[in-house]
Amino acid sequence: MLHKFSRIRGLHIHATDGMIGHVEDVLLDESTWAARYLVVDTRNWVHGKRVLVSPQVVSAVDPEQGRIDVTLTRDQIRHSKEVDEADIPLEETLPTIWIL
Repeated sequence: MLHKFSRIRGLHIHATDGMIGHVEDVLLDESTWAARYLVVDTRNWVHGKRVLVSPQVVSAVDPEQGRIDVTLTRDQIRHSKEVDEADIPLEETLPTIWIL
């Protein structure tokens, strides 16, 4: 099933042993446009990290309940690669500035 990014942004990530963060962004593969990683903000739960979680570990998406279930534990997510370690061009990591 397809989901719009705007519908999954902000959904809470539920690991097999409890809630761990929320979806902040999605990283796409440049050549295929497939979703490569969910960027999960865990700063409210585990000392301030934004980590990468593969969409392959998603077991359920429930926008009505505001959650995405994954097949990882909180500890596995906590030790996932951080977004700063991803191969993202610098211009994509900078905030958008609008001058009116």
